[in-house]
Amino acid sequence: MNAIGRLCLVGAVIAPLVAAGTSFSSRTPLGRRSRTAAGLGWLSATLAVISATMVGLVGPFSVRLGGAHATLMLGLWADQLTVTLLVLVCVVGAVVQSFSVRYLQADRSAGRFFGAANLTVAMMAIVCTSETLPLLVLAWVGAGLAFVAVLGTRPELPGVRMSSRRTLRMFLLGDLGLVVALAIIWLRAGNVDLVSAGALQTAVRQLGSLPVVVALLVLVAALTRSGQGPLGRWLPGTVSAPTPASALLHAGVVNGGGILLIRLGALSGDSALAMAAAFSVAGLTATVASRLAAHKADVKGSLAFSTMSQMGFMVAECAVGAYLAAVVHLIGHAMYKASLFFGSGSQVPRSGSSERSSTVHASWHKSTIPLAARVAATLVATGATVTAMVLVPGTLAHRGGPVLLVFAAFSVAAAGWSWWGRCPASGRLSVLWTFITVSVGALYGLVLSGLGHWIAPALPFVGNQVLSPWWLVAVLAAGIALAALERVPIVERWLLPNLCSIGAPPLDREPADSSQVRHSPLAGIATDGSQPMRTNVRSAA
Repeated sequence: MNAIGRLCLVGAVIAPLVAAGTSFSSRTPLGRRSRTAAGLGWLSATLAVISATMVGLVGPFSVRLGGAHATLMLGLWADQLTVTLLVLVCVVGAVVQSFSVRYLQADRSAGRFFGAANLTVAMMAIVCTSETLPLLVLAWVGAGLAFVAVLGTRPELPGVRMSSRRTLRMFLLGDLGLVVALAIIWLRAGNVDLVSAGALQTAVRQLGSLPVVVALLVLVAALTRSGQGPLGRWLPGTVSAPTPASALLHAGVVNGGGILLIRLGALSGDSALAMAAAFSVAGLTATVASRLAAHKADVKGSLAFSTMSQMGFMVAECAVGAYLAAVVHLIGHAMYKASLFFGSGSQVPRSGSSERSSTVHASWHKSTIPLAARVAATLVATGATVTAMVLVPGTLAHRGGPVLLVFAAFSVAAAGWSWWGRCPASGRLSVLWTFITVSVGALYGLVLSGLGHWIAPALPFVGNQVLSPWWLVAVLAAGIALAALERVPIVERWLLPNLCSIGAPPLDREPADSSQVRHSPLAGIATDGSQPMRTNVRSAA
């Protein structure tokens, strides 16, 4: 059975590479290339699922290429953590490409898009499963370059050229930090095995006085790819790209920062300075970006700031050693954000209509249920989630367990409150709605607990210098304080508009072909900051 698992693991990585090769080939008709790429994407996802099944049946396994004296050169490792990340990356890639088959139908750039997208998926799959640090770094750099190619597949759209250049510069800066960190580790400790916690701790000791430097360099790479602080100014401008490129970025590529911190936890977690810097930058980004997302005038711009906020909180979870919560957060964010980007076009008013697309849903927030009943139902649904998670053995045993519990409780409370705002004042419907919300809350808790129970055995060693999880309360308090400050006139009239405009997609110096832009599938969904859309951003975010 190990042989089957190894073949599926290798196949899940090779299938996107084959799809990339067929997509770039000009001998095959464009439509057939697109459908072939999407089919190979689903084959990769299926093989990744089979690999995860094999891990569950027979335990972890690897595919290795050895060197002299039986030393490990390259290798792919499959355990509960790596195959979970592999399934996430491959499924997101398959869904994005299936959406793109129709979205980019008859588009001359479709071949380049599918080729670059498959290269991105393949490189990210290697980042998730790499057994050695050099292979991880090589795939990390390749994934960044491949996504820049995805971003630039429609250079005639306004802002795409400048956004691609800005993204490339920032990616190269972050990748340089990771390459330098690799060089330091290679010179001091050799080819480090990422699977063995003992090997990572030994490598840290062999670094001598340089662990802090290595941790900070890894942090720069992670913060850049996750779009945090001043290193994340590239992210809001990427909304200029077509929706499939945005979905691939926000549901997959930006998760790379969290994946890097989780997989290299033993290298970065032993530096108090690096952990404090990561928490400070990520916490501030999460707080500010969450408020800017509610004030952006276009749907995709709002979603971009929402991604920055979510990734900031995820990096903060890594800084406090809550790797379990961070992994679950990555999975949930990827699925949710992909669906939001695919549906972003439905938020745009149809041609000739002056009404906002969200007016149909305006009545959702006008609840006809008494306030006391709404509060009680929300508390019951939240209690069902918490009870389901606590009853599963081992949920709170890991350092990230309590953080995941609190995060789930807040998520269900917010969703339950929103759902009850849509329920009409009818006795039978209220009873049915209560049953549905409580059942969904309990199921949500069981799914999170099951996922945490599955991943926990393969989570990395938690460094000695990670912060206390109680610091996450500071992020929540800062968000509440900033929300209160929005009522101050100078903040409302000057600060927020200027902050929102910082990440506006830059306009190219070269004028775009108006005929190409007019028929672009992006028309109306996101242009630049000077063309706000008629839509309710709060409901879209």
